[in-house]
Amino acid sequence: MQSVSSGLSNLMATLDPDAAEKLRVAQNNLKYKKTVQAIWSDNPNGAEYLLAHTNSIYFKKDETPRKGAGKDEDRFVLGVYIDDSTARAEINARRELLRLALTKEGIHIDDLLIHPAMRSVKEHHLFPESIAHINQLMGNDPARDRAICHAAKTDADLKGSDQSNLLEILKRAFCIAFNDFDQAETVLEKIEGAALAEVTFRKHDARGFRWYHCHLYVDQSHVRGMEAIVAGYGDTIISRAKPLGLGIRDILVQVSPASIRGRHAFPPAGNPEPLKDLDLQKLRSESARVAEEVRQTIRKSR
Repeated sequence: MQSVSSGLSNLMATLDPDAAEKLRVAQNNLKYKKTVQAIWSDNPNGAEYLLAHTNSIYFKKDETPRKGAGKDEDRFVLGVYIDDSTARAEINARRELLRLALTKEGIHIDDLLIHPAMRSVKEHHLFPESIAHINQLMGNDPARDRAICHAAKTDADLKGSDQSNLLEILKRAFCIAFNDFDQAETVLEKIEGAALAEVTFRKHDARGFRWYHCHLYVDQSHVRGMEAIVAGYGDTIISRAKPLGLGIRDILVQVSPASIRGRHAFPPAGNPEPLKDLDLQKLRSESARVAEEVRQTIRKSR
């Protein structure tokens, strides 16, 4: 499978300039996340803490007037807004390592600027999946009870309107994960079919919360780009879907069958369109097969 970076680049080549710019910003966010995780590889939970408190980042040309040699050379900076003083101090302590590591990800900067997040910026979180990780680590997961309340209303058969309702939650999770409706729409419009199959080989928890495999069907030309997006955003989408009442175990990208090519699972107007004549039993069996293949691959690589 290609990298998230190349997958996003290939997809951006098919988009209009505005949509491509929005995905480019998201790509920089992913590179920052990857760099933080690499620098704090000795303390993965510490990396998640830093990401959980990262509210916003920006990349721009430094317009500050300068004197002396090199004053006419272009300089670029990366700014980071962080809402926690401990996290800011930790980032500051390794800022040079971060700057050099970002270069390996293709982000060449002359300085890293660290800002305290104030007012409305504090309400914005770039990496909600990291917040979920820290909450779980500390035994504090308030989203869980809300998710269970929503999930209890889901019909076990998952047909017709039930699939449409679940796909509506999935669409909302995409929009929240990308934090930009237009950007989310750009990705969603590539999805020709979508289905959610309940995980039958995993017991529900004591309070009846259900989990699903999410199947996304796209044109062959968009498979690699969508796989890259799922690789980069999948955890965020999953973490945002849970508080809305949808427990997603994994997201699988597949080539659209001929019967749905050219369709839109998530039309701009109206409700999501579930696949007609959906054989959920067959889909669940396929999910189990894919999951077992992944487990076997992991075992062989150890």
